[in-house]
Amino acid sequence: MTSDHPPVRVVVLNYNGAGRIERCIERLLATRYSDLRVTVVDNASSDGSPARIEQSYPEVELIENGANLGFSRGNNRALRTADEPYLGLLNPDTEVEPDWLEPLVTRLNDDPLGGGAGAKLLHQHDRLPVRLTAPTFEPPPPDTRRLGVQLFGAETRAGLAEVTGGAHGVELNEFGHAFRWTEGCTDLAVPVDRASTALRLDLAAGDGQAPLPIIVQAGDHLLGEVQVGSDRTTVQFDLKAELVAGLARPAIECAGIVPLSDGSMRDRGTQLLAGVPWSAWDAPVFAQPHEVFAPKGAAVLYRRAMLDALDYLDDGIFMYYEDADLAWRARRRGWRFWYEPNSVVRHEHAALSCEWSPAFVRNVEFGKLRMLGKNAPRAWMVRHAAAAVKFASGDARRALGMRNAEAARLVFARLSALTSAVNAWPRTWQCRRLEARLAPLDGRELSPFIEMS
Repeated sequence: MTSDHPPVRVVVLNYNGAGRIERCIERLLATRYSDLRVTVVDNASSDGSPARIEQSYPEVELIENGANLGFSRGNNRALRTADEPYLGLLNPDTEVEPDWLEPLVTRLNDDPLGGGAGAKLLHQHDRLPVRLTAPTFEPPPPDTRRLGVQLFGAETRAGLAEVTGGAHGVELNEFGHAFRWTEGCTDLAVPVDRASTALRLDLAAGDGQAPLPIIVQAGDHLLGEVQVGSDRTTVQFDLKAELVAGLARPAIECAGIVPLSDGSMRDRGTQLLAGVPWSAWDAPVFAQPHEVFAPKGAAVLYRRAMLDALDYLDDGIFMYYEDADLAWRARRRGWRFWYEPNSVVRHEHAALSCEWSPAFVRNVEFGKLRMLGKNAPRAWMVRHAAAAVKFASGDARRALGMRNAEAARLVFARLSALTSAVNAWPRTWQCRRLEARLAPLDGRELSPFIEMS
């Protein structure tokens, strides 16, 4: 072994990841690297996965916690006892390419001030570009839009499609169901697997219109034409394996974390259309190494010396924003971070955390407030706390007006995050005072990387 290939330990945190953690470990153990050590930390899973890991992968160190400690504390349990110079984190819903690790090591070897390097995270499934074409009409004033049909959803067995162009923002119908008005042409990125599958579209013409002809295409291939009436209907189109093989391409899940002007964070590669996020196609812009504000903790290699200096991830953050918080603190101490496109990892986005569930919302809101409370101008934290109250009040109106139980749960999730942030403030204030000794807490560390929100 040469100094160019120092020992690396990669930590995978598991919590009821049966069916995914096994694939993650198998791909990880197939990594082409001369000295890789693997640790799985289990946060008291109840699905039998720890026993299967211990039996099937004797070369993997298994650390079992007695409770669900969350992402930060769970990973810290392994990170703090490791003695390798480079320490990696992988989510259990990731699958690495065989040569994913060496480019990250090389990037940190080449930059003594590099605190960490993140992989190019691609969505687990490639996506098929699909276009919907519909006649449009003019709604009554003062609405000046051109509207096509109501799109309630689009999905395959590989997941939900994203709208990449030609649609308006999210609205609710009289039953409280979310939809988006399309324009004349609407573009979708449809997740697909390698076998033949089907695209299901949930549509309605809306406003009592006569049936409208909808043309659905994948590239130059006509998938079909259907008539859509005013009532919601589900239509299905076959996606043949040869069509998928010829047209599907990867989409970026994350190419580093970028800050917004208000101190919140967004995955690099995430785009917005009428306020709704969608994932950019993999493109030449993502093919170059790039200094980023922070790498995403789902697939990252850190320098242990940096982690030692910062006392590792913030134990006070259960999950979400802990990677951005770490980078913010590290930059104040002179470290920098890289996106490395030659390291490729597939990620089944939020497969185990149920995106936009009440628990997800609570953890995101608390993590954001904790990070801002430690690192940002106080006005930013107050602004986000006020926004959380505003969203909670909107959810409350929806819950009361439509007896929507999910909206009611989101109200409690947001209020719980605010309450937890207030209760944690004494410790957060101590951390803030420590950071303020190093540099003014005016957001200057974010400035070179900010994307406008």
